[in-house]
Amino acid sequence: MKFSRIGKHTIRCVISEQEIIDLGYTLEEIMSNGERTQEFMNEIFDLAEQRFETKFELGIKTVRADFMSDHTLSLTFSEHPGSDEMMEHLKDIVNGLMNSIPQQKWAEISEAKKAGEDTEEIVRVIVTVVFPELDVLIRFAKQVTLGQVPPSALYKYKDDYMLIFDLSDVSEGDVKVLSALTDEYASDIQVGAERRAFIEEHGKVLLRERAVESLREL
Repeated sequence: MKFSRIGKHTIRCVISEQEIIDLGYTLEEIMSNGERTQEFMNEIFDLAEQRFETKFELGIKTVRADFMSDHTLSLTFSEHPGSDEMMEHLKDIVNGLMNSIPQQKWAEISEAKKAGEDTEEIVRVIVTVVFPELDVLIRFAKQVTLGQVPPSALYKYKDDYMLIFDLSDVSEGDVKVLSALTDEYASDIQVGAERRAFIEEHGKVLLRERAVESLREL
């Protein structure tokens, strides 16, 4: 288990599947967004406070779970800062998401396309954005005014609306725009194809494709 700071208001924990099991949890429990998930997150956060020998006085605004390609889980905890520190907090959120995505994938896909190669073999960059209410999701979708909206699908899992993006062909600049919007509207961001597979299996599909474009028309 490895803890690190990635900003004044943001800390990260990278934990292996075996370490999760040693703490008494399973991956299925962690991915279910149930009570056991919350218990696990609270335990990791307590360990983080012990690691840095500090108390986070402002309270946690978001916890993002990123399932990495080496089968580890990266947890990013972000505090809710005061208004005078909001821009620094936003920078932390953006950097956290950018660091979670394998940056070389954009270059690999671009080069493969230029060479006329099949890009399906390249690992896709999948992000699941979680919204607690449909009207909040609709307001978010109306703010996504990128020239080319990335492929998206919408599922409902328990009481949450899960908007799944494929950001493999999206520029880093557009990812930063989406990061800022998700920080304002979403309750959670989760990176990794494993999370998408879980939602596709256990959730209810609402919009299988072009979800953002459809929501913008509501």
